[in-house]
Amino acid sequence: LSLRWARRAGATPSGVAWAAAASVAFYPWLHEFNHVQRDVWMMLPALAAVGLRLRRFEKPHSTLGCLAEGVLWGVGCWIKPHLVLIAALVWLTTAARFASRRRALFDLATTVGGGVLIGLAGLGWLFATDTWSHFVDVWVNWNTSYAAIVRKELPFRIITQLDYFPPYSVCAVLAVPLACWNLRDRASTDPVAFARATLATLYLAWLLVSLLLQRPFHYVHVPETLLMLGLFAANRWPVPAILVFIQLVIGSLLLVADTQPRWQQMHQQSRRSSWSYRQLAERHALFELDRTRLWLACWEREPSRDVRKSVGRWVDHFGGIDPVELGAVADFLREQHLRDGELIAWHDSPHALYLELGKSPGLRFQHVGTAWSLGPRQRAQILTELQAALPRARFAVSDLHRITREHGQLNFVSADGLPTLLPAWQKEHFPFDQPVVFRSPSGRYLVHSIRNPVIDSVIPETLDQPKPNPMP
Repeated sequence: LSLRWARRAGATPSGVAWAAAASVAFYPWLHEFNHVQRDVWMMLPALAAVGLRLRRFEKPHSTLGCLAEGVLWGVGCWIKPHLVLIAALVWLTTAARFASRRRALFDLATTVGGGVLIGLAGLGWLFATDTWSHFVDVWVNWNTSYAAIVRKELPFRIITQLDYFPPYSVCAVLAVPLACWNLRDRASTDPVAFARATLATLYLAWLLVSLLLQRPFHYVHVPETLLMLGLFAANRWPVPAILVFIQLVIGSLLLVADTQPRWQQMHQQSRRSSWSYRQLAERHALFELDRTRLWLACWEREPSRDVRKSVGRWVDHFGGIDPVELGAVADFLREQHLRDGELIAWHDSPHALYLELGKSPGLRFQHVGTAWSLGPRQRAQILTELQAALPRARFAVSDLHRITREHGQLNFVSADGLPTLLPAWQKEHFPFDQPVVFRSPSGRYLVHSIRNPVIDSVIPETLDQPKPNPMP
């Protein structure tokens, strides 16, 4: 849809083709933490709503079209509420085209009415499923703390804005002034110029909301990058073609450098010392031959765990899932004849076991580490619910990649089954105060048999934290 609106905004067929090529070279090759995230799903109703808005200025005013646009914006807001700000900025920019204030106010009221309809439908579903109280709890007790973290991280997000996806993200230094220049046509009667200004507004609004109101996660910036490629195409700038060319050339040169130790050493030194070099000399995943030679195996009906791990790019991070290590844990737990509610997946990646085993969670928090980091009130609630779950829960699974960077030392184990590098203070807290009954092959995941009362738990703020900070 982004490229379709770019074509409407003046892109040539070849420009659209290059933007499509750059998009294909971008999104599918990102590490798996970026895939199937809500931000990309949110683009679908947003771009469809923008399409309806553009059509309304080309054809007689339609009340039904206004309502439909509002419904689409509303659907997107249920995916993430940030979209309401993007919708507002798009409306404010395009409102300059209305012939009269009365018509603009009618359009606003009708569009908002469509959004209210879908909002009421969603609220009705919350009441019907008895989840309204949980919805309120998230907004009052959880999102407020999350917003405080977002505000605190703003300086860091500004610093890293150009670093998310080399060499794509750095092109924002071109796209932002270009989009601002396009805004001069926001009241133009030329449909091509007006469509280009609308696309520019959508890009700028998305970038600002991602930068100011979201956390510094890569997947947040995927939509703005895709919109940026469409913006370049609409202005007939060859940036997408240049990006594809750079990645092909750099990837080929790095393959040659792999056979030349001196070149490889120079490449690594330049990456460490030069920000500009890092932006340009990023190896595209297509040129990671150890992964690409496994492509055929990925098409098998049931790819092996080893294949799934080898093609993964985020498996070692504590937020990523290691199919081999976690698969071994799943095999062990199947032999324990688990029932619903008897397993607690602690930290941030073991929750995949719930789906793997087909069992209901013993604790409602999935990314426990993320929830834990929100503040003392949230930690107290997690601990309270953990203690309430213990009479039924039999096993807990921990992830030592959430504790340490020293992954190679996890198999150096003391008599209690815990790695010797685990700080003594951690052994006093759940789940490490429970006996270890199984270790995955590398020692990353531990299965604890829940036998002792749980007094407290602490998830470190940083990896290899020597001692816990006092709770505020």
